Amino acid sequence: MAETVGSKQVIQGEDIIVVVDGKPTLHATTHSLKVDLEVKDIRTKDTNGKEKYPGDISWSVDGEGLVVIDSALSTSHKSSEDVLNLVLSKSQVEVIIKSPVSGLTKNYKGNAYVTSFSLGTPAGDNATYSYTFTGSGDLTAVTPQSGGSGSGGQS
Repeated sequence: MAETVGSKQVIQGEDIIVVVDGKPTLHATTHSLKVDLEVKDIRTKDTNGKEKYPGDISWSVDGEGLVVIDSALSTSHKSSEDVLNLVLSKSQVEVIIKSPVSGLTKNYKGNAYVTSFSLGTPAGDNATYSYTFTGSGDLTAVTPQSGGSGSGGQS
């Protein structure tokens, strides 16, 4: 949950989740959203130096999670095997970055492909998986539906 420090609300990592085709990724440990704006150069004989103008925007979401078999969540979350199958089937999915914390007024939504998947299986430690969703088209800000579901404690 968000932590209150004085008059400020500090958002914790657990407060922001990634939802793939309506389901959070199972036992996620980290997510990161990256948005890049391509900047193009204009230089003509009439200018002194290069002028810049905005080009295309690209975006991606990287994530990691624990490999867990959890029958209680098997139909409500995307497992590591589900994510791997998205790569193998070359399926496009809807990705939503959201938070149930009041005060965060926007979710971010777009279509993407899983372009990278890896499985880590170190001896004597937890098996983990990681992935990259690469956006296909726009990432748009959307206002959350009131009464929407939270992360349910698992993401």
